[in-house]
Amino acid sequence: MVESYKNIEVTCPTCGYIKSINVPEAIFTQKKFGTVKVQIPAGAICKEHQFIVFVDTKGIIRGYEKIDMLMKVPSEQKEKKPGWITLRTLIQKYGLYGLFSLIHAKVFNYPHYIIRKKGSEDISSILNKIGENVLPDNYKGKAHSIQFLEEIDYDKIKLKEKEALLIDSQLNILQTPWEEKLKFEESIVEEAIEIFDDKEQLIIIQQGISKLINEAEFVRDYLETINEIYEDDLIEHISQELKTSKMSKYRLSLIKVFISRYYDPKLISKIKNKVQEFLDLL
Repeated sequence: MVESYKNIEVTCPTCGYIKSINVPEAIFTQKKFGTVKVQIPAGAICKEHQFIVFVDTKGIIRGYEKIDMLMKVPSEQKEKKPGWITLRTLIQKYGLYGLFSLIHAKVFNYPHYIIRKKGSEDISSILNKIGENVLPDNYKGKAHSIQFLEEIDYDKIKLKEKEALLIDSQLNILQTPWEEKLKFEESIVEEAIEIFDDKEQLIIIQQGISKLINEAEFVRDYLETINEIYEDDLIEHISQELKTSKMSKYRLSLIKVFISRYYDPKLISKIKNKVQEFLDLL
């Protein structure tokens, strides 16, 4: 079967440079895994900028997301250690947004799949070991592991889960079950990549994830003791009790997703939004 492609005209959201790319039509007709995103690395459209293109089921571009993070570590690779993959290697294999997505899927317990080129090195055990190591001890073994697929025909890909991440690293295509931006993942990777030592980089990512999970557990425990609370009041309560700066709405939204996916989604219904209540009355 000959793969057919859809030609999409992409505009760099930073400099306005325009260039066409080809995307397999099958990913639009099947739409099995969620939002279709095309990862555009620097040099693919214009020389300097990297970004994400959001494409609907008809192959029409619905939006862009810039990736402002720059690679600040030297490009040369150190000697590869057996059974170890560096953060830079992961970025080279899957792109920045691909790495952000893999972290997001692991932390928030989404099934995640990578399409692997036949005959390529099997790194599944190493990747899954790294994925487990970024989680606190009491969450190890609870989240989905990465699964690799060698099927390159999108029409033949069959997954059980409706909410799953699928990465085709050859074509820089991702299909994700979430809509939220991955600013949390970008922030911890950006902090880690500035450190030269590979294992120290992993520790930085671990610390960022553990901090978020600790906050989520605090919110979960508090919600179990009350009937309802407004978002703004909850944010104030978190700041006072944890003695931290005021939490952003984005951060709270991540905590709500975490609680929903690991614990009881009904707890989240206790968090009320004043604006939404007002709109519901109109």
